[in-house]
Amino acid sequence: MDRIEAMKAFVRVVEAGSFTKAADTLDVANAKITRLIQGLEEDLKMRLLHRTTRSVSVTAEGAVYYERVVRLLADLEDIESSTRQALGRPSGKVRVETAAAIATSVLIPRLHEFYRQYPDVGVEFSIGTKHADLVADGIDCAIRAGEPSEQSMVARRIGRFQFVTCAAPPLLERHGMPQLPQDIAKLPTIGMVAARGTRPLPFWFATPGGDEQEFVFDHALVVNDVNAYVKAGVVGLGVIQAPSYAVQEALETSRLVRLLDDGQAINRPLHVMYAPNRHLSGKVRVFIDWVVTLFPPGDQPAASRAG
Repeated sequence: MDRIEAMKAFVRVVEAGSFTKAADTLDVANAKITRLIQGLEEDLKMRLLHRTTRSVSVTAEGAVYYERVVRLLADLEDIESSTRQALGRPSGKVRVETAAAIATSVLIPRLHEFYRQYPDVGVEFSIGTKHADLVADGIDCAIRAGEPSEQSMVARRIGRFQFVTCAAPPLLERHGMPQLPQDIAKLPTIGMVAARGTRPLPFWFATPGGDEQEFVFDHALVVNDVNAYVKAGVVGLGVIQAPSYAVQEALETSRLVRLLDDGQAINRPLHVMYAPNRHLSGKVRVFIDWVVTLFPPGDQPAASRAG
């Protein structure tokens, strides 16, 4: 039995709460995970996990062992990463969770630059409408828009973006150009449901005094995916208010027209997030440093616990 491989399997089972999920994130067969854990328990002569047909939980002895093994594996990765970095060659796979619009509009178009600089590092994107559990799902880092809500995560601000209010030219030809935020109520609008949300986000505008004003419209259409949201705006189904990175190309090609002025747009931060008990390995560190270069910097304080 490979002891290090068995330790990694045990850690993933504890964090994922499932043999099947651990096998998926490690890309190995479920039966192999079972054999590794059984071999580890036989060598240690103790039970590490309670197993039933429906759930897996860690024993008291397993919890103590887990804490020590996590530190040991982090130290081992640190040694390997430091050696590779000394040679200038970080390597391995970085698992990244982000929104589809960030991946397709910002990251993927320039990913060749990262690969050219770090040819031994691979990237695996986890893209969805809901935020993943970084620890349980084995995600190295997440790139998320807005203020972080997970207090247990480390959050590093990497930039800012604007929410841009825009519409397709044919729609404006039919309904006219709004001059004030409240004028948008006279036009069809499209609603966007954010990750972990159930209701459409309100439209937000900055006031001359620097405050933010919220508007709730009766939408013609509601979606929960930013790419679909932008597409609906482009084909003229309604006014949208979307992140600048999601509508930049449509604005540059005049498929969408920006409404109101820059002074009425609001800014929101972008963060990269990772678990505090995770060693930030060389491969993850260079990926994050590269991501930082892709967004307007704005205010970028040091990494801190979210919340």
